Formats: sequence, C-alpha cells, structure tokens
Amino acid sequence: MLGTPTPPVSDEGSDYGWLWFVGLAALAGAGWWWWQRRASSAQAHPIEAVDAAPGDAEPVATAPVAAEPVTPVAAAAAATAPRMLTRRTAAAATQPAPESAPQPRAWIELELRARRAGVNLVTATADVEIVVRNRGEVEARNIRLDARLTSARADQDAELGQIFAQTAGRPAATPFALAPGAERVVRALVTLPRDNINVLTAADRPMFVPVVTLNARYVPRENAAGEGQTAQAFALGIERAGAAKLAPFWLDGPARMFETVAARPHALAVSS
Repeated sequence: MLGTPTPPVSDEGSDYGWLWFVGLAALAGAGWWWWQRRASSAQAHPIEAVDAAPGDAEPVATAPVAAEPVTPVAAAAAATAPRMLTRRTAAAATQPAPESAPQPRAWIELELRARRAGVNLVTATADVEIVVRNRGEVEARNIRLDARLTSARADQDAELGQIFAQTAGRPAATPFALAPGAERVVRALVTLPRDNINVLTAADRPMFVPVVTLNARYVPRENAAGEGQTAQAFALGIERAGAAKLAPFWLDGPARMFETVAARPHALAVSS
C-alpha cells in the first residue's frame, strides 16, 4: 500500500513568516522611539504646579523667611545725607532762637542853630537855639537837656566823653515830653570863663574855637529798664562870604559878638 504523499513545502508560507517578524520588529522600534520622545518631552517641559483639591496631599512645611528690617525715615535720611550737610543741620539746630522784635520807643534828635557868639574880657558866650525832635514811635518823657560851652583842644574826644557821661548839670529847660514826630526849640545862652579857654595859635595869632555840647536824657518808653540818651557836640565859627570853612574867634582883636556864625557837628556822638 502506497503511503499518502506528503505535500511539498511551499516557499510562500516561509515568506509570510519572515514578513511577520519584520513587522514585529518595526512595531517594537516604533514603540521604543515613541517612549524616548515622551521622556525627552517630559524633561524639556517640567510639570506645571496646579492647585490640588483639599485632602489630596499633605501640606509641605516651608522654612520661615526673615523679614527685612525697616529703617526709619529720619535714620535713612541721616545715613544717606552728606557729612557737610549733617554738620550744618546740627549747627542750625543748636542756634539760639531769634530774639523778639524790639518794642517801639522814643528816639531824640538834637540840632543846634547858632545865633550869636563872641568873646569879651571876662567870658566867651554863645547864644544858640536847640531843636529837640522825637523821631520815635512813642512819647518821650522827662526830657532833661544839658548845654555847655567848651573850647576845641587836641584831646577833644576824651573831654567830650567825660561830659557825655555826666548826668548832673544845669538844665537848659525844665523837663518836658515830646509826642512822636514832635519837636521843641529851646533857646540857651552858654558861657565859658575866659581863663578856661584853650588858646590855639595860627600864624602867630591866638585864637579860640567854641564847642557847644548838648546832652539829652529821657524816658524812651513806659516801664523802660533804663533811660535813653542823645549827646552831640558842635563847633562854632564865623561865616565868611565865598568861603566853605568857618573862621575862628581871634583873641587879639577887640571884644565883640558876631552874628554871622554857624555850627558844624562833631564826629563824636551818643544815641542810645
């Protein structure tokens, strides 16, 4: 009995098996490439934090952050200010407070108008008018006016200083008061013994230059702590036509009174 013939192995079946193997390998390679790409994308794009639902995760304790110290504004300004500015500011802070405004008071002015002057055998005499004026803002009270006659000398300032410092003297008028802006004219006749004249010499001739001193003391305002004082001296001379300077009184001439006389203020004066 003949055996059943075995069918020949077909080449087609072996070709299909090879194709399946290649397909599986391709799928495996594609899967590996896709997995690598996902991993690279995850590294390039970190996970974005989202709000978790309550109870999903335990809270993570964070380390406390120390607060920056707050610098006071004044301290910061002092720290950043230049040293020079800081010193000036400190000096300004230690300066005393400005004094209060001065209170209104009376101020006395004195003016001399010479009427006549001359020398005789006994005395030197000057007939003058004294203008007393209040240029202050309040009334001047208890004005006491002293007028004297002396003669020019080398140490004139020292003599005038002594006269101005004296408080007692023969008043030229009874004490009086002056309202602000008011003035009063006082007539006075002052004399000096001829023996007390300081004789000067010019061109070998003896001469005399009369000097009238005025000294006014008064109350400058109500409840004033001290008294006010105005003192002034005036040199007398004979006016000459066309001459700016005054002529002296010559002592070697006849005794007479000159009516063309004028007064020039001395540099030394007191106003307080």
